[in-house]
Formats: sequence, structure tokens, C-alpha cells
Amino acid sequence: MLKKVLAIDLGASSGRGIVYTFEDGKISGKEVHRFSNGALEENGGLYWDIDRIFKEVCTAIKIATQECGRIDGIGIDTWGVDFGIVGKDGTLIGKPRHYRDKINTDTRKSLQDKAYSFFRIAGISDNDFNTIYQLIALKRQGFDFSEVDSILFMPQLIGYLLTGKKATEPTIASTSGFFTKDKGFDKEFLSEYCIPSEIFPEVKQTGSILGYLKDDVKKSIGIDCDIPVILTAGHDTACAVAALNACEENPLYISSGTWSLFGTLTEKPVMTRAAFESGYTNELAADGRVRFLKNIIGMWIIQQCRAQWAEEGRDYSYPDIVELAKKAEDRGSYIDVNDGVFVQPGNMADKIVRYVLEKHSVRLESDGEIALCVYKSMAKAYKQALEGLSALTGAEYKRLYVIGGGANNAFLNSLTQKELGIPVEVGESEASSYGNALLQFKALKCC
Repeated sequence: MLKKVLAIDLGASSGRGIVYTFEDGKISGKEVHRFSNGALEENGGLYWDIDRIFKEVCTAIKIATQECGRIDGIGIDTWGVDFGIVGKDGTLIGKPRHYRDKINTDTRKSLQDKAYSFFRIAGISDNDFNTIYQLIALKRQGFDFSEVDSILFMPQLIGYLLTGKKATEPTIASTSGFFTKDKGFDKEFLSEYCIPSEIFPEVKQTGSILGYLKDDVKKSIGIDCDIPVILTAGHDTACAVAALNACEENPLYISSGTWSLFGTLTEKPVMTRAAFESGYTNELAADGRVRFLKNIIGMWIIQQCRAQWAEEGRDYSYPDIVELAKKAEDRGSYIDVNDGVFVQPGNMADKIVRYVLEKHSVRLESDGEIALCVYKSMAKAYKQALEGLSALTGAEYKRLYVIGGGANNAFLNSLTQKELGIPVEVGESEASSYGNALLQFKALKCC
């Protein structure tokens, strides 16, 4: 059986389209399109440029069909929590708000007395960017939800633009903070904040067909065949975990990218006070189990340092930055990578220098020293996450699987192995797109 699917994998800093072929029991991939992504500043806020993202997705479909022939399915995965709003006339109301928008931080700070009760809804850790806070922020701004037809999380928003069909997929919905596998969207929360529950579309099982490309989309792309958009796991980490080929029943993993998602798989959510206070979260896996994990700021810090250095005339590649770190003097300093100061974009290297000077009375003198500090701090954060995970689950973990783009960073992997004291095994670097495709092939009954 020969089948080809297109995995559209959208991250917070880049997107890609990869065609995967299933033949004779083997899967192979070919990247057909890659593009940058990031926040759009507009009127003092941060948004996603959905028009540009959609255009890039259509470009990926066009190139895929031109270079690879007929495609049997398209699956879309993205980062979590963010959403688009469809009005009653079927068009988008504004641009989707970016999870790093400052209004989310301000809203969360004003509701700290509610944090634990929010956690008890679905076991999602308390973060500025949670969908809960985004919706409350909209409500406080006077947004009129009575004019809304649908709230669509980012993968299904793009799916809607492609097919005209609306749905909710469980893995991405689970990042919202008010969705569970058993109860769906929490009506008590929605009622308390006067948000109509009917604006959240029907929940369809992961692997269902959302719909087929609309005629106008096919015309713009230049194809005449019907291609289904398949509801692969909408959340990129759920796709990445689906790609994990581990022998353990409850494997320990890091999905390493802009964020580092450090966790395991459990049969039921862990919703204890200790889990809440330690910052762990419960999101759904593609198979219905729970991805019990901790969100750790990952390569975002290095990405932002690189951007600052480039503006200053030092345009390093990521391998260049690793080499600088390897050669740098270890000043014994580190940062808390999850400190709020590192969440917002801009002048990241300067922020690190100030932080280390204030906390450790050490002045980092070179780009390499800054990079080494970041990598060591990430490894230290992983060790803390492992200790917390072991205490909360009562399980012993004998190895760590690193998947995603960060799997290519052998230097960071070596620091992590040293900190954790267990072997680190490297998995798929394109784990999200690979898992996306694997779930599509399962939906097409190839495997």
C-alpha cells in the first residue's frame, strides 16, 4: 500500500510542510516548504499573522502536490492555547492573539486567588498564556461574545480556512485549561464568565476527517482533486509524543523546541495540590492517555539571544553558538529559565547579563559565556523537573528520550545526561511532523 500525507507542523518560531510516504511498511519524509513564524506587533499588542500563515500553508500544499503527486491527507499541528474567533458571517474577527501578549500576564496577576480552582478544572498548570486568561481578558475588554459563531484553536482554525468545516480536536483543546476527555468544555467556568458554551464546536475524535479542501482553495493552489484534512493530534507535543518509539510503558521524554516539554505518560491526570504548586500540567495524548509534564522555556532564550546578536552585527548559526559555549569559561552562574523576565522578546542577552550580575554578582563577558550559562541552566531545569516528576508519580525513570529540534544539540544533551545521571537517547528531530504523519497513516488504516 502506497500512501502520501502532508504534515503541516507549525511552531512558534517556524513552520514546515513535510510529505511522508508509507510504502511496504516503511515511512520516509521529504520537506517541501519551510518558513519563519513569530509575533506580529500591532496597536501595542502581540498577534499571529494568520493571513500570512494561511498563505504559507497553501504554498506548502501547492509544492507538495507539484513535487510529490497526489496527496492522500493533510494534517495540521501547532503550539497550544491560542485560538481564532469566527463571526456569525463566517469570517475571522481580528487576528488571533499571541500567547505572549502582556494583557495575559496582567489578567493572570489579577486572578491569583483563582489559580488553584482553575487548575482543578482540568489539571493545567497556571501560566500567563492559558486560554482561560485570554478569554477573561477579552471579556474584560468588552468583547461581545454574542457576535461569535465559533472559537477555533489554531490547527482547526487553519483547517476551517481550508475546508469551511469546524470542529474541536481533544489534544489541542486540552491545553486550554477547561477541557477534559470525559466532560468536554467546562460549562461551569464558561457560565461564570458569561462565555457561551455553544461557540465551541463539536468534539471529533483524533484521526477523524475534518473535511475536504474548498473549491476556491483548490483553485488558488492549482489542483482539482479532493484532499481530506485529517484531524491529526492538533497539539505539536501530542504529535511528538506519538512519534516516540520507546519500550517503556510510561517513557520519560523532552520534546525540545522553543519550549521544552519535560514529562511522561500516565493513565489518569495528576491533580494534587503538590502537582499544582510544582507547576506540572496534564494534557491529552493522541491515544487518550495523559501527557503529565512541565513546561520549561527552552530554545526560545537562545533564539532571542541569536536575534539580538544578529542585530549587533554578529550573525551566528546555532552550531556557531554551541561552539562558542563549548569554548567559553564556565563562570559557575545560571539563570532560572522560567523566570518571567525571559518570557517577553527583545534584548535577551542583556537580560541574562543583568540577571546573573544581580543574582550571582558575576558579569558574563562574552557571547559564549552567555550561551554556556543558558545551556547549563536548561539542563539544571530538566533535573529539577525530573525530581518533581518522580516525587509526584512515584515512578523511577531509567532513561530520557529527547525528541524535536533540540535533539540535534549534542552539547546540551551531554549536559543534560550529566545533570540527570541517566542515559539520554536521541529520537526524531522532526518528531512533531513525524507523529502528525503517523497519526494520519493510522487514520487511513495503513498501520
